[in-house]
Amino acid sequence: MAVSLWHLFAVCSLVSSPVLGSAQENLHISGFTRLVGGVLGTDEARYQGYDDSVSVSSFSSVSSFSLAAVQADYQFTDYLSGSAQVLYHSSENRDSGIEWLYLSFEPTEALQLKAGRLRTPALFYSDVQDVGYAYPWVLAPQQLYSAYIFTRYEGANLRYRFAWDNMQFELEGYWGHFDDEISSGDLSLNLHVENLNGLIGLVRFGNGLSIRLATMHAPETDINMVQLDLLQQGLQVAGFEKLARMVSLEGSSRNYMASISYEGLEWFATAEGTTLDSEIDALAELQSYYVMAGRYLGDFQVFATLAASSYSLNEINNTIPPGLSPELDQLYYGVEILKATLLTDELRSFSLGTRWDFRPSMALKAEITWLDGEPGKSSFYDVTSIQEGFDRDTTLYQVAWEWVF
Repeated sequence: MAVSLWHLFAVCSLVSSPVLGSAQENLHISGFTRLVGGVLGTDEARYQGYDDSVSVSSFSSVSSFSLAAVQADYQFTDYLSGSAQVLYHSSENRDSGIEWLYLSFEPTEALQLKAGRLRTPALFYSDVQDVGYAYPWVLAPQQLYSAYIFTRYEGANLRYRFAWDNMQFELEGYWGHFDDEISSGDLSLNLHVENLNGLIGLVRFGNGLSIRLATMHAPETDINMVQLDLLQQGLQVAGFEKLARMVSLEGSSRNYMASISYEGLEWFATAEGTTLDSEIDALAELQSYYVMAGRYLGDFQVFATLAASSYSLNEINNTIPPGLSPELDQLYYGVEILKATLLTDELRSFSLGTRWDFRPSMALKAEITWLDGEPGKSSFYDVTSIQEGFDRDTTLYQVAWEWVF
C-alpha cells in the first residue's frame, strides 16, 4: 500500500477534528521521523544506498533511510486495545504503508496477547528499528539488522511477565506467516514463509543488566523467481535432477540470537550475536555480531561499535559439461550466474559516534564507520566501478536528525 507524507498529515488532522467527539479520550496519537544522510569514501561502490556524493536523504528522495510514521492506539475496553502505524519511507527498496495493525488483549498486567500485522521481535532492537531516537547509532549495525529479512509477520504474539526478587522476566512466543516481494537490480522474487515461529526469553536485573535469548524458525520457505523457475525446469528436462534440487530456494532455516545489555548512570553497553542455519543448498550459513560501549556526558553520548559478519556458502557443484551443446551451455551458465549472485556479505566494521539530545524528544547524531570487507565478496556493497581492484575497504560518514512526538 503506497502512502505519502500528506497521508500522515491527514491522519493527524482527522484525530484533532471534533468529528471524533468523546472517542478522543480513548485515542492516543504518537509518531516519529528522521532525516538521515551521509557520504561514502569511494567512487567504486555503493553501500546501503550511499555513494561518494554528499547527500541528505529527504522525503522527496529514494536513496537512504529517512522516514516518518504516525501511530494510533485506541483503548476499546480495560482489557482490549488496537494499534495501527502508517509509515512513509524514502527508500525505493522498501514500501510505504501500514507497518503494523493489531489488536491487544491484556486480561492481567502479566499477560498480553496480540494478533494482526506485527513486528517480528527476534533481535533486541527489532520493535524499534525504524525509531532512530530509541538507540545511539545513526543506523543499527547492518551486519545483523540488514540481513534480518522477516521484519514483520501476520499472526499472533503471546507474552508473559513476572518478577522474582530483584529480577524481571519475560517469556514470549509468536507464530504467523510472512509475504513480501523483493527486488534487487533486474531480479524480482516473491518470498513466502508459512508457520514462522519463535521464542524469546528476557531477564532484567536490578543493576541495569539485561540478558535476552531468542529463536526464529522458518520451516516452510518458498521463494518464487521467474529466472530461477525457468532454470530449474530446464535442469529437470535435461536430467540434472540433483542439480535442480541444489539450486532450489525452498526449505527451512533457523536463527539463534543472544543479546546482553547494560544501562547505567554513566556507562551503557550492548552486544548481540546471531547464527543462521539453513537446509536450503543455495543459501549460506551466517554468523554475525556487534559489541557497543559508550558513556553519557550530560546531554551527549559518545560510543564505539565493533561489528562483523561471516558467510559460509554451501557448495553447488555444477555437473553440467560445457561445450557439448548450446542448450547445455545455457543451463551451465545459468547455474554459474546463480552462484555468482548469492550473497557473501562478509564484513568487519568499527565505528565512532556521538549523539546530542539538544531538545526534549529530539536528537542529532554523527557517526564515522571504517568498513573492512573481503575482496571478491559482496560485503554489503553494490560495486559500480568497471575496475576489478576495489578491495572492499572504505569509510562511511553519516549524520541524522531524530524526533519522536
